[in-house]
Amino acid sequence: MAPFSRFSLTCLAALLLATTAQAAPVMDTLPQAQHQQQLDQLRRQVRQAVSFEQARRAPPAGRASVSLQPMFSSQAGSWPFEPFVNNGLFRAIAGYQAHHPQAVVLRGGSITLAQLHDALRDPRVLRPYKDGYLLSYPLMIGADAGLLLEGAHLYLYSFSGTALINQGWLGLERSTLESVAGDKPGNTDRAWRPFVVAWAGSHTQVIGSTLRRLGYNANLSRGLSTALSTQQPAGTRPATLLIESSQFSELSSAVELQHSQATIAGSRFEGSQQYAIDARDSQLHLHDNQVRGIDNNSGVRLRGQTRALVEGNLILGAAKAAIEISDQRGAVWLAGNRIGDSRGNGIQLRNLAPTPEAPLLIDDNLLASSQGSAVDASEVAALALVGNRIGNTPEYAVSLRNATPLPGPLLLSGNRLGQVGKAVVRVEGLREVELGNNTFDGKALLQNLLAGDLLALQGQVLEATLVQGRMVRLRQ
Repeated sequence: MAPFSRFSLTCLAALLLATTAQAAPVMDTLPQAQHQQQLDQLRRQVRQAVSFEQARRAPPAGRASVSLQPMFSSQAGSWPFEPFVNNGLFRAIAGYQAHHPQAVVLRGGSITLAQLHDALRDPRVLRPYKDGYLLSYPLMIGADAGLLLEGAHLYLYSFSGTALINQGWLGLERSTLESVAGDKPGNTDRAWRPFVVAWAGSHTQVIGSTLRRLGYNANLSRGLSTALSTQQPAGTRPATLLIESSQFSELSSAVELQHSQATIAGSRFEGSQQYAIDARDSQLHLHDNQVRGIDNNSGVRLRGQTRALVEGNLILGAAKAAIEISDQRGAVWLAGNRIGDSRGNGIQLRNLAPTPEAPLLIDDNLLASSQGSAVDASEVAALALVGNRIGNTPEYAVSLRNATPLPGPLLLSGNRLGQVGKAVVRVEGLREVELGNNTFDGKALLQNLLAGDLLALQGQVLEATLVQGRMVRLRQ
């Protein structure tokens, strides 16, 4: 398929005649130097907005104390057990423990898995199993305590209502954490699997490790979750999470972030049921990961006041979109990602109002082979698409539709767009669009390259941008 810049004069003439009955936008020219200056400023602004420092953190000093403490569902101090209360897991615990439900509690220092086994000396709680240990009680790490798994394999028993609750420090290094179902029938109305929840103020790091078959689709129980409890002060510092060179396989949602600061790098996520990464009201740096196979929803979802840099990731085979950004008010930079084989859209944007202080920039990505549109946006006030390669989709390369006109701008610059089933770019309900320096792959005479509000000026826009090499601005 030939790029549009090589279309014959006959084809260009045909496009010049394309009009609609609606009033045409007003078109003017932007100097290339001004455009480049705006683009450089945009990248500086978004980098400043999404950058933060994150590092490994040492565990608390000293040897932790170990005790068995009763678990309560509705009294002061019971909030760390919120997932058990709301999800009916006390029934599972009571089915295994022949007394009031208890949890292993760590206080005042750090402990390894072998040290924990020696301290408990109770096989009903923790016992050697296969190449590691089997934990059958919930385990809570106090705010002044730490649990270190180093070269270890910890199995969590599903039948007994097991989970890890982190209020302090949890570290996995070259270790494996996974569930074991056993052969007993469950004690709850539906099948569930153990999980990890890290509360605000805690630190969790997963280095060179594996998490497998954890979580089920219920609040704070989907895999590795971080959250701020309603019982914690609003000013509690975010939970911090560092994941490097690790593997997450067959989790409900591999990582679910709330009120958190997280860096996830060089890791692999496979077979997630809901999402691989689901972030709300958090800071996130997600880079150089592989996400493959999402059964029900999107690969990565960003919501709320999240600020995120998502760069250099490979995201394939999502049931919905590879990246979904919805009801989002923080800065987001999607850079250098490779996205393909989505059964919905490549990137899906819903109800976004970026600002100069919190922009949305989609920069230098490869989007191909989605079953919807490569970029599908609705109720989006502003968006910048720069230097992307987008194509091989049955719908649109870029589709942006707003029910009520929003100010914009939509910036389309330096992209290669084409090999689509419908028009290449569709825009409806946006008052300002800037475009230029793009290459279009289109079907001569048979396909509009621009649709929606831009169709009325399609010929003039293509003449100015492709033939004359100018940057243009369209205003409604």
